[in-house]
Amino acid sequence: MTAVELEEAIQQLSSPSIVRWHKEDDCQYNFELKGKRHNWNVALHFPTKFPYQLPAAELLDKSFIGTIPHVNKDGVMCIEESDSVLIDYERPTAIIDNYLNDALRLLERVKLRIYQDELFDEYEGYFECRPKINSFYHAEGNLEQVSLKIIYKENKRVGKHAIPVLLYDKNSPLPSEFSNIGENHDLQVINIIHLPILEPTLPPSNGEDISPNYLTSLQRNISSKNSVRLNKLLAKERSKNQFFILLSFPRSSGERSQLLLQFTAKQTLEHPLLSCDQRWSIKPHSIQRHNEAYLLERGGANSSLTTKKVAVVGCGSVGSEVVSLLAKTGIGKIILVDDDALEADNIYRHRLGGRYLNFKPNPKSGVISKVYKVSALVDELRHNLPHIKLIAKPIKFEKAIYDKEFLSADLVVVAVGSPTSNLLINKKLKSLGLHNVIFCWNEAAGYGGHSVALNLMQSCFECLYTNPVGFTSEGELNLLKTGQQISQNLTGCAGVFTPFSNLDSTNTALLAAQQSLDFLLNNKHSVALTWKGNGNHVLETSSRYNVIALKDQVDLVKKKNCRVCNE
Repeated sequence: MTAVELEEAIQQLSSPSIVRWHKEDDCQYNFELKGKRHNWNVALHFPTKFPYQLPAAELLDKSFIGTIPHVNKDGVMCIEESDSVLIDYERPTAIIDNYLNDALRLLERVKLRIYQDELFDEYEGYFECRPKINSFYHAEGNLEQVSLKIIYKENKRVGKHAIPVLLYDKNSPLPSEFSNIGENHDLQVINIIHLPILEPTLPPSNGEDISPNYLTSLQRNISSKNSVRLNKLLAKERSKNQFFILLSFPRSSGERSQLLLQFTAKQTLEHPLLSCDQRWSIKPHSIQRHNEAYLLERGGANSSLTTKKVAVVGCGSVGSEVVSLLAKTGIGKIILVDDDALEADNIYRHRLGGRYLNFKPNPKSGVISKVYKVSALVDELRHNLPHIKLIAKPIKFEKAIYDKEFLSADLVVVAVGSPTSNLLINKKLKSLGLHNVIFCWNEAAGYGGHSVALNLMQSCFECLYTNPVGFTSEGELNLLKTGQQISQNLTGCAGVFTPFSNLDSTNTALLAAQQSLDFLLNNKHSVALTWKGNGNHVLETSSRYNVIALKDQVDLVKKKNCRVCNE
């Protein structure tokens, strides 16, 4: 929209709440809005994408900044999450009119005490400084020392100027394998004080900066227990020209707002919590949280899963996807069992890619060693997720059953693919008392896949291959007819494989991951889920394939003639 078209749209505004308006420049218009007891001065800043993007609103009445929720220190108002709003771009005047009405409703909250908690909860967003400081520290109500990694840069005003980089709990090691955190090992580490404020607090009034006087007022708002701790820590502090303090404030949700304050001066001074010295220059830093509790909730994970342990047997195409999906659900620990090495043949349908293949020979033996799939998966996930607990078991299932970690699993997911191997695993798990199990596998050539959640005390995998007469090779869930040639090879008998794609494996893994959550959270089992694909139309399909929908569910029951259930 051109500047002329925007002005024409604004000239057509007819809302009775608009007292007057004037044009500040081509992108900014200032409005006086009539409230119930007060008139408000608001600026609208129009983006170049308007009317496909909403304007930004700014409160010009500085005396109200710090007293209204969802208005930050600079007066910027948080009215709508723009990516959740569908805008009728053909009606720009209506867009502006509705937006101004929303702004007025937000501002009128200043008279309503019901929104006081919102105002307290917005303390952190009120400052919203950039760039944010990465933090793996989980702030609670205890006053304590926190570790802060810093780097130094020359500053003409104060000499060597500390730049904060990373906050963490000095009693908990950083997840050094996560991303490139390990590359910060040579940064200087200093101990700073975490000052947990006891009661919710308003920011400085009139949009003012944090001052030594304001900090002193906060210091009075700590518990007596924390006050004793503070005095002990301050007794050890020497005068410096730079300090950091981490402030935290209680929020209605139980979490705490956090703000890192940096104090700098031209000369050495006592710690800011020892004396209210006006010579300090104070710079706030926002916090970018990386602690486990925050990331799990922010990412949609379930905190009740943190005590659960899942073992995944088979980490090929389907199993690797299952592990990757489960790793982001909040499950406390995942044990990976597979003695297979990653090959180049795998990379187009495996979660892992070519970066884990090895082409470098051992300088002494000349042997090019292989990388186990489970070891590479653990490495990959630890680089991507900071708090995941993974255990790689590059061994066969037959050996895993003697492992204490494996035997203590709350759920076993079997993704080996082979129905015969599944029969063996099914029988062995039942004998070991590991009754909670999910079997998942692909049908060949894109015809579909299955995930079967079972309580082996009620029914088992072999029940799927049991009819009124007894054991049968025609599985109850089969989408392809048995007895036909399914496998393929590209290099002769040594290169035989079952054809399916990574997309097939992803579809199957999604079913298995969802069933895993249903099993762990709701004890939902004895259910078979199937997805049906179009396939390559070369193989013969079963009668079931021809009648089921694209997704199908079957409730499973124990079969009278099942050899395993009736042992």
